[in-house]
Amino acid sequence: MFVVRASLSPRFHAWASLQQALFARRSLPWRVFLASLIALSFGCSSGPVKQEITRMASPVDMSGHWEMDYAKSDNLQDQLNAVARQIRREAARREQLAKEGRGFAGAPLPGRRDLVTLARLAEIITEPTLLDVVQAAGRTRVKRENSFALVCETDGSAISVTIDLLGEQRCGWDGSQLFFMLTLQEGLEVTHRLSHSEQSDTLLLVTSVDTPNTKFPLVVSQFFKRYDPESLGFKCERSLTKGKICTTR
Repeated sequence: MFVVRASLSPRFHAWASLQQALFARRSLPWRVFLASLIALSFGCSSGPVKQEITRMASPVDMSGHWEMDYAKSDNLQDQLNAVARQIRREAARREQLAKEGRGFAGAPLPGRRDLVTLARLAEIITEPTLLDVVQAAGRTRVKRENSFALVCETDGSAISVTIDLLGEQRCGWDGSQLFFMLTLQEGLEVTHRLSHSEQSDTLLLVTSVDTPNTKFPLVVSQFFKRYDPESLGFKCERSLTKGKICTTR
């Protein structure tokens, strides 16, 4: 069952205007705007749709409070540099083929402006450092600090799909991994995969961000460990420009 809502056209036009906001200097309003916009697509009702997945669904308990482990998590700048290296290697390959008189097929390579856009999107999407996972029968809600919640309703035997004028969201269990896949009309693709390690009692969140002009996804792995929200006396944030900054609550 696909859910289609025809009353969402204002959201679609709002997303189109984001293209002009990507390079705005006013970072905080832009962050709020993007987070709110993406949250709209996750807030719609959804119905399960049977579809082939990689593994048989095997839901696990991920409930609890989690804080990011900076020592184990990827550094966003390092991941961005890795994407840049991929692009340089592809550019060198194409140049060599051209010298040899051999043709090649492929879209134009992304430029610096495209990488800046990708980095800013990834920074905002992966910014939350605290998670609160609430699980009930057929429903999982991942509350993220200062951001929208990831919500999935499924009985575990199918993928839950939501379609509106903004785009499409898919979520469900792929083995013991809980995934959220968001594809927007304008071509932005965001995928979150959550997995839980019982041995180390850690939560792994792998996020992939891909823009239509890049085609080289930026993948960021974040590890989370359990914490007591009553005893946490400080808050840490990490950005491309300032690195890791911790302040008292």
